[in-house]
Amino acid sequence: MIPNKMRTTLTGAVVLAAAVVLVSSPAASATPVAPPVAGVTQSPPTHQLSQAEVKRYWTPERMRDAKPVIQDAVAGPVERRDASPVLTPGGDRFGNAEVARPYTANFNSRVTGKIFFTDPRNGGGFVCSGSVMNSAGKSVVSTAAHCVFLGGPNEQVWSQNLIFIPSYDNGADPLRTWSAATYWIPTSYFNHGNDGVVHEDDVASVAIQQLDGQRITDVAGGLGWVPNDSGAINGFTSYGYPQEFYGGQNQLWCLGNGRDAGGFNGVTFLFTNNCVIFGGWSGGPVINGSNQLLAVVSGGDRSTNTFYARAANNTWVPVIQAAEAAGY
Repeated sequence: MIPNKMRTTLTGAVVLAAAVVLVSSPAASATPVAPPVAGVTQSPPTHQLSQAEVKRYWTPERMRDAKPVIQDAVAGPVERRDASPVLTPGGDRFGNAEVARPYTANFNSRVTGKIFFTDPRNGGGFVCSGSVMNSAGKSVVSTAAHCVFLGGPNEQVWSQNLIFIPSYDNGADPLRTWSAATYWIPTSYFNHGNDGVVHEDDVASVAIQQLDGQRITDVAGGLGWVPNDSGAINGFTSYGYPQEFYGGQNQLWCLGNGRDAGGFNGVTFLFTNNCVIFGGWSGGPVINGSNQLLAVVSGGDRSTNTFYARAANNTWVPVIQAAEAAGY
């Protein structure tokens, strides 16, 4: 039986020795406020890290100490169940395989990257995954809502110091390190909050600052996207940086077939038995054969494997439209 809810746990929060960067500086531009889009909530104005601040704050030690966001069902076996069956060529028992290096040589791995952020309540550093989108302003990354919104219902607690590194490779940033400007999530997610339950509206768009006059999609490329409300999907691929179990330094991928699982908002989760995710893979893309985003990694269930939040008309479509309306 497929559970309708899964618990999200931020494990091992580390209180960082240095203070979280919260103050404005001349190098940081003002956060734009987008025209309102129905069903979408934008984060309040937040400090945008300059490149000097990125290097000063996100030291190799701090990145290494950042913890994965782990999503598990309320109850389940201690050990994750194996993928059934494994479809990924060269995949391990969980259906996962390391992406061939260099990651920049393949489109899907090039646009996939690792996200680092801090929780403003305690300074703890965390990691997720994400992917570059081919938006109108060529400056959007997709990820999971629980990677950018940390508060309870209607609480203004948002990730800070967020950076995205496309093609991240064991500490290296072959396509450079990019800073976030602001975030959008479904208002439904804002209303129920990051409440320890992974929801199917667990999607977000992240506005990315330009870097030396360049836009991230012009540098890395970007995924298209297709509204995906329900139904079985076969032959998709998922990419990300699982830190739990795998260490988080290598990019992994999985080939899977998916079907509907119970949803809460009029659409349904995309669910697979072929791929087993681990903490740190949250927000990573689910991609079809036409290089289009179908969903993002949302949560795992140790007894029945992986749930993805679909790029649905009432969740993902509004958050990407809000980002584009703001010029991203």
